[in-house]
Amino acid sequence: MDKWTEEIPGGRRINGQIWDSRERRFKAGEITWNREGVIDGVRPRSSVERQWIVPGFLDQHVHGAGGADTMDSNHDRLATMAEELAKYGVTGFLATTLTASPAALRKAVAAAADYAGDRGAELLGIHLEGPYLDPEHRGAQPPEWIRPADRGELEQLIERGRGRIRLITVAPERPGAEDTIAWLVKQGIRVNMGHSGADFAAAIRGADAGADGITHLFNGMPSLHHRAPGLVGLALSDPRIRVEVIADGVHLHPAVVRMVWSAAQGRVIAVTDGISAVGLGPGRHHLGELEVEVDDRAVRLPSGTLAGSKLTLAQAYRNLLTWNVDEDQIIDALSTLVAERFGWEDRGRLAPGCRADAVVLDADRNVLQTLRGGRVIYAKES
Repeated sequence: MDKWTEEIPGGRRINGQIWDSRERRFKAGEITWNREGVIDGVRPRSSVERQWIVPGFLDQHVHGAGGADTMDSNHDRLATMAEELAKYGVTGFLATTLTASPAALRKAVAAAADYAGDRGAELLGIHLEGPYLDPEHRGAQPPEWIRPADRGELEQLIERGRGRIRLITVAPERPGAEDTIAWLVKQGIRVNMGHSGADFAAAIRGADAGADGITHLFNGMPSLHHRAPGLVGLALSDPRIRVEVIADGVHLHPAVVRMVWSAAQGRVIAVTDGISAVGLGPGRHHLGELEVEVDDRAVRLPSGTLAGSKLTLAQAYRNLLTWNVDEDQIIDALSTLVAERFGWEDRGRLAPGCRADAVVLDADRNVLQTLRGGRVIYAKES
Protein backbone atom coordinates (compact mmCIF):
# COMPACT_ATOMS: atom_id res chain seq x y z
CA MET A 1 0.00 0.00 0.00
CA ASP A 2 1.35 3.44 -0.93
CA LYS A 3 0.25 6.74 0.55
CA TRP A 4 -2.64 7.36 -1.84
CA THR A 5 -3.70 4.05 -3.41
CA GLU A 6 -4.45 0.68 -1.87
CA GLU A 7 -4.60 -2.94 -2.94
CA ILE A 8 -8.00 -4.59 -3.39
CA PRO A 9 -8.91 -8.02 -4.79
CA GLY A 10 -8.06 -7.97 -8.50
CA GLY A 11 -6.53 -4.51 -8.57
CA ARG A 12 -6.20 -1.20 -6.71
CA ARG A 13 -8.26 1.82 -5.76
CA ILE A 14 -7.93 5.46 -4.82
CA ASN A 15 -10.30 7.80 -3.01
CA GLY A 16 -10.71 11.53 -3.43
CA GLN A 17 -12.53 14.34 -5.16
CA ILE A 18 -12.73 12.81 -8.64
CA TRP A 19 -13.13 14.86 -11.82
CA ASP A 20 -16.33 13.89 -13.65
CA SER A 21 -15.93 14.82 -17.33
CA ARG A 22 -19.67 14.51 -18.05
CA GLU A 23 -20.91 16.60 -15.13
CA ARG A 24 -17.79 18.82 -15.32
CA ARG A 25 -17.19 18.95 -11.60
CA PHE A 26 -15.39 17.14 -8.80
CA LYS A 27 -17.39 14.47 -6.96
CA ALA A 28 -16.43 12.57 -3.83
CA GLY A 29 -15.78 8.95 -4.68
CA GLU A 30 -13.36 6.17 -5.46
CA ILE A 31 -11.77 4.82 -8.61
CA THR A 32 -10.90 1.14 -8.96
CA TRP A 33 -8.82 -0.46 -11.69
CA ASN A 34 -7.82 -3.98 -12.59
CA ARG A 35 -4.36 -5.48 -12.85
CA GLU A 36 -4.16 -4.40 -16.50
CA GLY A 37 -4.45 -0.78 -15.40
CA VAL A 38 -7.94 -0.25 -16.83
CA ILE A 39 -10.60 1.52 -14.76
CA ASP A 40 -13.45 -0.84 -13.86
CA GLY A 41 -15.40 1.42 -11.53
CA VAL A 42 -15.96 5.02 -10.43
CA ARG A 43 -18.25 5.04 -7.41
CA PRO A 44 -19.53 7.69 -5.01
CA ARG A 45 -18.34 7.79 -1.40
CA SER A 46 -19.65 9.95 1.38
CA SER A 47 -16.34 10.54 3.13
CA VAL A 48 -12.97 10.83 1.40
CA GLU A 49 -9.54 12.28 1.97
CA ARG A 50 -8.83 15.81 0.78
CA GLN A 51 -7.18 15.11 -2.55
CA TRP A 52 -8.28 15.95 -6.06
CA ILE A 53 -7.97 13.43 -8.89
CA VAL A 54 -7.92 14.49 -12.55
CA PRO A 55 -7.08 12.74 -15.83
CA GLY A 56 -3.38 12.44 -16.62
CA PHE A 57 -1.94 15.46 -18.41
CA LEU A 58 -1.00 15.13 -22.10
CA ASP A 59 1.62 17.45 -23.65
CA GLN A 60 1.57 17.53 -27.46
CA HIS A 61 4.47 19.99 -27.67
CA VAL A 62 7.51 19.37 -25.46
CA HIS A 63 11.14 19.19 -26.60
CA GLY A 64 12.83 18.02 -23.44
CA ALA A 65 13.09 17.91 -19.64
CA GLY A 66 15.56 17.01 -16.92
CA GLY A 67 18.56 17.91 -19.08
CA ALA A 68 17.42 15.65 -21.94
CA ASP A 69 16.17 16.61 -25.42
CA THR A 70 14.32 14.74 -28.16
CA MET A 71 17.14 15.67 -30.55
CA ASP A 72 19.61 13.75 -28.36
CA SER A 73 18.24 10.72 -30.26
CA ASN A 74 18.99 8.40 -27.38
CA HIS A 75 16.70 6.03 -25.46
CA ASP A 76 18.29 6.78 -22.10
CA ARG A 77 17.76 10.51 -22.68
CA LEU A 78 14.14 9.91 -23.68
CA ALA A 79 13.69 7.94 -20.44
CA THR A 80 15.14 10.86 -18.46
CA MET A 81 12.69 13.18 -20.18
CA ALA A 82 9.75 10.86 -19.48
CA GLU A 83 10.64 10.50 -15.79
CA GLU A 84 11.00 14.24 -15.31
CA LEU A 85 7.66 14.99 -16.98
CA ALA A 86 5.90 12.50 -14.69
CA LYS A 87 6.77 14.75 -11.73
CA TYR A 88 4.41 17.35 -13.15
CA GLY A 89 1.39 15.13 -13.81
CA VAL A 90 2.21 14.20 -17.40
CA THR A 91 1.18 10.65 -18.29
CA GLY A 92 1.72 10.96 -22.06
CA PHE A 93 3.55 13.27 -24.46
CA LEU A 94 4.63 13.83 -28.04
CA ALA A 95 8.41 14.04 -28.27
CA THR A 96 8.95 17.24 -30.24
CA THR A 97 11.81 17.80 -32.65
CA LEU A 98 13.56 20.97 -33.74
CA THR A 99 14.32 21.95 -37.32
CA ALA A 100 17.56 20.17 -38.24
CA SER A 101 19.41 18.48 -41.07
CA PRO A 102 17.65 15.60 -42.84
CA ALA A 103 20.04 13.10 -41.24
CA ALA A 104 19.55 14.51 -37.72
CA LEU A 105 15.77 14.45 -38.08
CA ARG A 106 15.78 10.87 -39.32
CA LYS A 107 17.95 9.85 -36.35
CA ALA A 108 15.70 11.60 -33.81
CA VAL A 109 12.52 10.17 -35.33
CA ALA A 110 13.95 6.64 -35.42
CA ALA A 111 15.05 6.84 -31.77
CA ALA A 112 11.64 8.09 -30.60
CA ALA A 113 9.79 5.56 -32.76
CA ASP A 114 11.76 2.67 -31.24
CA TYR A 115 11.43 3.90 -27.66
CA ALA A 116 9.12 1.78 -25.53
CA GLY A 117 10.27 2.65 -22.02
CA ASP A 118 7.87 2.16 -19.13
CA ARG A 119 9.57 4.65 -16.83
CA GLY A 120 7.76 7.93 -16.36
CA ALA A 121 5.29 9.37 -18.83
CA GLU A 122 4.42 7.43 -21.96
CA LEU A 123 5.89 8.58 -25.28
CA LEU A 124 2.72 8.57 -27.36
CA GLY A 125 4.24 9.80 -30.60
CA ILE A 126 6.33 12.43 -32.32
CA HIS A 127 5.68 16.07 -33.17
CA LEU A 128 7.86 17.47 -35.95
CA GLU A 129 8.09 21.22 -35.37
CA GLY A 130 9.37 22.02 -38.83
CA PRO A 131 11.47 22.04 -40.92
CA TYR A 132 8.90 23.39 -43.43
CA LEU A 133 8.59 26.82 -41.85
CA ASP A 134 8.93 30.52 -42.71
CA PRO A 135 12.51 31.70 -42.01
CA GLU A 136 11.19 35.19 -41.27
CA HIS A 137 9.18 33.79 -38.34
CA ARG A 138 11.56 31.06 -37.25
CA GLY A 139 11.86 32.00 -33.57
CA ALA A 140 14.58 29.68 -32.24
CA GLN A 141 14.41 27.31 -35.23
CA PRO A 142 17.87 27.09 -36.92
CA PRO A 143 17.54 29.08 -40.18
CA GLU A 144 20.13 27.03 -42.06
CA TRP A 145 17.88 23.97 -42.00
CA ILE A 146 14.51 25.55 -42.81
CA ARG A 147 13.45 24.32 -46.24
CA PRO A 148 10.45 23.89 -48.56
CA ALA A 149 8.23 20.86 -48.06
CA ASP A 150 9.73 17.73 -49.57
CA ARG A 151 7.51 14.68 -50.17
CA GLY A 152 10.51 12.36 -50.47
CA GLU A 153 11.91 13.47 -47.14
CA LEU A 154 8.52 13.12 -45.48
CA GLU A 155 8.13 9.59 -46.80
CA GLN A 156 11.52 8.70 -45.31
CA LEU A 157 10.60 10.27 -41.96
CA ILE A 158 7.24 8.51 -41.86
CA GLU A 159 8.95 5.21 -42.63
CA ARG A 160 11.47 5.80 -39.84
CA GLY A 161 8.65 6.86 -37.54
CA ARG A 162 6.78 3.57 -38.00
CA GLY A 163 3.38 5.17 -37.51
CA ARG A 164 4.39 7.27 -34.52
CA ILE A 165 4.55 10.69 -36.16
CA ARG A 166 1.30 12.21 -34.92
CA LEU A 167 1.72 15.94 -35.57
CA ILE A 168 3.72 18.23 -37.88
CA THR A 169 3.97 22.02 -37.77
CA VAL A 170 3.99 23.63 -41.23
CA ALA A 171 3.94 27.22 -42.51
CA PRO A 172 0.96 27.14 -44.89
CA GLU A 173 2.17 29.94 -47.18
CA ARG A 174 5.43 28.21 -48.13
CA PRO A 175 5.88 26.54 -51.55
CA GLY A 176 4.09 23.20 -51.74
CA ALA A 177 2.61 23.55 -48.24
CA GLU A 178 -1.06 23.13 -49.14
CA ASP A 179 -0.48 19.91 -51.08
CA THR A 180 1.79 18.68 -48.28
CA ILE A 181 -0.85 19.38 -45.62
CA ALA A 182 -3.51 17.51 -47.59
CA TRP A 183 -1.16 14.57 -48.14
CA LEU A 184 -0.15 14.40 -44.46
CA VAL A 185 -3.78 14.38 -43.37
CA LYS A 186 -4.40 11.44 -45.70
CA GLN A 187 -1.57 9.62 -43.90
CA GLY A 188 -3.43 10.12 -40.60
CA ILE A 189 -1.07 12.84 -39.34
CA ARG A 190 -2.42 16.00 -37.73
CA VAL A 191 -1.06 19.33 -38.95
CA ASN A 192 -0.51 22.54 -37.04
CA MET A 193 0.19 25.84 -38.76
CA GLY A 194 2.95 27.88 -37.19
CA HIS A 195 6.27 29.70 -37.49
CA SER A 196 4.51 31.44 -40.32
CA GLY A 197 3.82 34.83 -41.82
CA ALA A 198 0.66 33.60 -43.53
CA ASP A 199 -2.01 36.14 -44.29
CA PHE A 200 -5.61 35.24 -43.58
CA ALA A 201 -6.22 33.85 -47.08
CA ALA A 202 -3.20 31.51 -46.83
CA ALA A 203 -4.27 30.46 -43.34
CA ILE A 204 -7.75 29.60 -44.62
CA ARG A 205 -6.24 27.58 -47.47
CA GLY A 206 -4.15 25.66 -44.95
CA ALA A 207 -7.25 24.89 -42.89
CA ASP A 208 -9.19 23.90 -45.99
CA ALA A 209 -6.34 21.52 -46.87
CA GLY A 210 -6.80 19.84 -43.48
CA ALA A 211 -4.61 21.64 -40.93
CA ASP A 212 -6.55 21.73 -37.66
CA GLY A 213 -4.21 23.45 -35.19
CA ILE A 214 -2.01 26.46 -34.50
CA THR A 215 1.40 26.08 -32.84
CA HIS A 216 1.95 28.33 -29.78
CA LEU A 217 -0.52 31.06 -30.71
CA PHE A 218 0.87 34.61 -31.11
CA ASN A 219 4.45 33.32 -31.05
CA GLY A 220 6.28 32.74 -34.33
CA MET A 221 3.68 34.69 -36.34
CA PRO A 222 2.58 38.30 -36.95
CA SER A 223 0.41 39.91 -34.29
CA LEU A 224 -3.32 40.33 -34.82
CA HIS A 225 -4.25 43.36 -36.91
CA HIS A 226 -7.85 44.39 -37.39
CA ARG A 227 -7.45 44.54 -41.18
CA ALA A 228 -4.92 41.69 -41.48
CA PRO A 229 -6.03 38.92 -39.10
CA GLY A 230 -3.56 36.25 -40.27
CA LEU A 231 -3.08 33.03 -38.30
CA VAL A 232 -4.16 34.68 -35.05
CA GLY A 233 -7.44 35.78 -36.57
CA LEU A 234 -8.04 32.29 -37.93
CA ALA A 235 -7.29 30.73 -34.54
CA LEU A 236 -9.74 32.98 -32.75
CA SER A 237 -12.55 32.68 -35.29
CA ASP A 238 -12.48 29.27 -37.00
CA PRO A 239 -14.17 26.41 -35.09
CA ARG A 240 -12.05 23.83 -36.95
CA ILE A 241 -8.83 25.01 -35.32
CA ARG A 242 -7.25 23.82 -32.06
CA VAL A 243 -5.14 26.50 -30.44
CA GLU A 244 -1.90 25.88 -28.52
CA VAL A 245 -1.30 28.21 -25.57
CA ILE A 246 1.89 28.44 -23.48
CA ALA A 247 0.57 29.66 -20.13
CA ASP A 248 3.83 30.73 -18.50
CA GLY A 249 3.09 34.46 -18.29
CA VAL A 250 6.04 35.15 -20.62
CA HIS A 251 4.85 33.98 -24.04
CA LEU A 252 1.41 35.51 -23.46
CA HIS A 253 0.07 38.10 -21.04
CA PRO A 254 -2.64 36.66 -18.75
CA ALA A 255 -5.20 39.07 -20.24
CA VAL A 256 -4.44 37.68 -23.70
CA VAL A 257 -4.84 34.13 -22.37
CA ARG A 258 -8.29 35.01 -21.04
CA MET A 259 -9.17 36.59 -24.40
CA VAL A 260 -8.09 33.45 -26.25
CA TRP A 261 -10.17 31.25 -23.96
CA SER A 262 -13.19 33.47 -24.43
CA ALA A 263 -12.89 33.46 -28.23
CA ALA A 264 -11.82 29.83 -28.71
CA GLN A 265 -13.56 28.09 -25.82
CA GLY A 266 -13.48 24.34 -26.25
CA ARG A 267 -10.56 24.52 -28.68
CA VAL A 268 -7.62 25.59 -26.49
CA ILE A 269 -4.84 23.08 -25.75
CA ALA A 270 -2.27 23.87 -23.08
CA VAL A 271 1.30 23.01 -24.05
CA THR A 272 4.66 23.74 -22.48
CA ASP A 273 7.10 23.93 -25.42
CA GLY A 274 9.40 22.78 -22.62
CA ILE A 275 13.09 22.23 -23.25
CA SER A 276 15.88 20.34 -21.48
CA ALA A 277 15.91 23.00 -18.72
CA VAL A 278 12.55 21.81 -17.33
CA GLY A 279 13.19 20.80 -13.72
CA LEU A 280 16.63 22.41 -13.65
CA GLY A 281 17.91 25.74 -12.39
CA PRO A 282 18.91 28.90 -14.25
CA GLY A 283 22.01 28.83 -16.43
CA ARG A 284 23.04 27.62 -19.87
CA HIS A 285 21.09 24.70 -21.30
CA HIS A 286 20.43 23.26 -24.76
CA LEU A 287 17.59 23.07 -27.25
CA GLY A 288 18.73 20.63 -29.90
CA GLU A 289 22.19 21.89 -30.80
CA LEU A 290 21.38 25.46 -29.71
CA GLU A 291 22.76 26.91 -26.49
CA VAL A 292 20.16 28.88 -24.57
CA GLU A 293 20.11 31.09 -21.49
CA VAL A 294 17.62 30.24 -18.76
CA ASP A 295 16.59 32.52 -15.90
CA ASP A 296 13.82 32.14 -13.32
CA ARG A 297 11.07 32.72 -15.89
CA ALA A 298 12.18 32.31 -19.49
CA VAL A 299 14.42 30.55 -21.99
CA ARG A 300 16.14 32.70 -24.60
CA LEU A 301 18.77 32.60 -27.30
CA PRO A 302 21.75 34.92 -26.75
CA SER A 303 19.93 37.34 -29.10
CA GLY A 304 17.03 37.54 -26.62
CA THR A 305 14.60 35.51 -28.76
CA LEU A 306 12.36 33.19 -26.77
CA ALA A 307 13.47 29.57 -27.26
CA GLY A 308 10.80 27.32 -25.74
CA SER A 309 10.11 27.41 -22.03
CA LYS A 310 10.79 25.85 -18.66
CA LEU A 311 7.05 25.62 -17.96
CA THR A 312 5.42 22.45 -16.65
CA LEU A 313 1.78 21.53 -17.20
CA ALA A 314 1.30 21.46 -13.43
CA GLN A 315 2.44 25.08 -13.24
CA ALA A 316 0.27 25.96 -16.24
CA TYR A 317 -2.73 24.54 -14.31
CA ARG A 318 -1.99 26.77 -11.33
CA ASN A 319 -1.31 29.82 -13.51
CA LEU A 320 -4.57 29.43 -15.39
CA LEU A 321 -6.53 29.15 -12.14
CA THR A 322 -4.85 32.35 -10.92
CA TRP A 323 -5.80 34.04 -14.20
CA ASN A 324 -9.47 33.12 -13.65
CA VAL A 325 -9.84 30.50 -16.37
CA ASP A 326 -12.58 28.06 -15.37
CA GLU A 327 -11.18 24.82 -13.97
CA ASP A 328 -13.27 22.60 -16.23
CA GLN A 329 -11.75 24.33 -19.27
CA ILE A 330 -8.25 23.96 -17.80
CA ILE A 331 -8.68 20.21 -17.38
CA ASP A 332 -9.97 19.95 -20.95
CA ALA A 333 -6.94 21.87 -22.20
CA LEU A 334 -4.47 19.75 -20.22
CA SER A 335 -5.90 16.37 -21.13
CA THR A 336 -9.33 15.76 -22.59
CA LEU A 337 -9.03 17.82 -25.78
CA VAL A 338 -5.63 16.36 -26.60
CA ALA A 339 -6.96 12.82 -26.25
CA GLU A 340 -9.95 13.66 -28.43
CA ARG A 341 -7.78 15.27 -31.09
CA PHE A 342 -5.62 12.20 -31.55
CA GLY A 343 -8.40 9.66 -31.15
CA TRP A 344 -7.12 8.25 -27.85
CA GLU A 345 -10.52 7.16 -26.61
CA ASP A 346 -9.15 5.49 -23.47
CA ARG A 347 -7.37 8.62 -22.21
CA GLY A 348 -8.39 12.07 -21.04
CA ARG A 349 -11.26 10.82 -18.84
CA LEU A 350 -11.67 8.95 -15.58
CA ALA A 351 -14.36 6.44 -16.54
CA PRO A 352 -14.82 2.67 -16.79
CA GLY A 353 -12.92 1.24 -19.74
CA CYS A 354 -10.36 4.06 -19.71
CA ARG A 355 -6.76 3.69 -18.67
CA ALA A 356 -6.05 4.53 -15.04
CA ASP A 357 -3.92 7.52 -16.05
CA ALA A 358 -4.46 10.07 -13.33
CA VAL A 359 -2.95 12.91 -11.33
CA VAL A 360 -3.51 13.28 -7.59
CA LEU A 361 -3.44 16.94 -6.52
CA ASP A 362 -3.56 18.81 -3.24
CA ALA A 363 -5.85 21.77 -2.58
CA ASP A 364 -3.35 24.15 -4.19
CA ARG A 365 -3.16 21.88 -7.26
CA ASN A 366 0.36 20.69 -6.57
CA VAL A 367 1.08 17.17 -7.83
CA LEU A 368 1.10 14.53 -5.11
CA GLN A 369 1.16 11.47 -7.33
CA THR A 370 1.06 10.51 -11.01
CA LEU A 371 -0.44 7.21 -12.16
CA ARG A 372 0.15 5.62 -15.56
CA GLY A 373 -2.09 2.64 -16.20
CA GLY A 374 -2.73 2.48 -12.46
CA ARG A 375 0.99 2.25 -11.71
CA VAL A 376 2.71 4.96 -9.70
CA ILE A 377 5.28 6.76 -11.86
CA TYR A 378 5.77 9.65 -9.47
CA ALA A 379 4.96 10.24 -5.80
CA LYS A 380 5.84 13.33 -3.83
CA GLU A 381 8.07 12.64 -0.88
CA SER A 382 6.57 13.46 2.53
